[in-house]
Amino acid sequence: MGKATSVWIHRAWLACALLGVLSPALAQVQGRTVGTLQRHDPAQHRIVLSLDARTGSELGQGAPVNLYYDEAKAARDRATRPKLQPGDRVMLDTVKTGNRVEATSVVRLPDTTPGQGWGQYLHGTVGEFVPRTNVLMVDQAETRIRNRIGVDAGTQVFALDGTPMRREQLKPGDEIDMAFHLKGRVRTASKIVLLRPAGG
Repeated sequence: MGKATSVWIHRAWLACALLGVLSPALAQVQGRTVGTLQRHDPAQHRIVLSLDARTGSELGQGAPVNLYYDEAKAARDRATRPKLQPGDRVMLDTVKTGNRVEATSVVRLPDTTPGQGWGQYLHGTVGEFVPRTNVLMVDQAETRIRNRIGVDAGTQVFALDGTPMRREQLKPGDEIDMAFHLKGRVRTASKIVLLRPAGG
């Protein structure tokens, strides 16, 4: 076997070894999911969320998605984990391996509103605020469809930990989640939560 062939085999072996070390990390994709808790299925170690969707020109509730979790880790975190109920608005950090999405942490969002109507949440990014009409333009997550949302004196704004904020602190590019209601024919925000500042 020649020297050149030996060098090539050595390099190929190193590449395979490195790929073997990295492949578990490459197989997992980290992400985040925001939705409304539909139900908890402890027998299957599964959380079922309803995501936001668009139906024509209206917002609505999308098809449910399944997020799984590690029971041993969940047992360790039980004392500090928020007590969740169906209808709660939640944000979960996730890891995706193949087609399976596993939740690694969960936060109950401050815009959770008991009795909130079907499909009256919106997760997206601040586009701009139009002071003349008191309208907040929000690009819906995933679809990037721009939504006109009214704000008024009753609109509350919170940081992720529930600390009150001023509406003026929201900036274009901020990731937000909100509960809204219909005021006449205008979708008007009742609660807005800053999930992540622009560039954060």
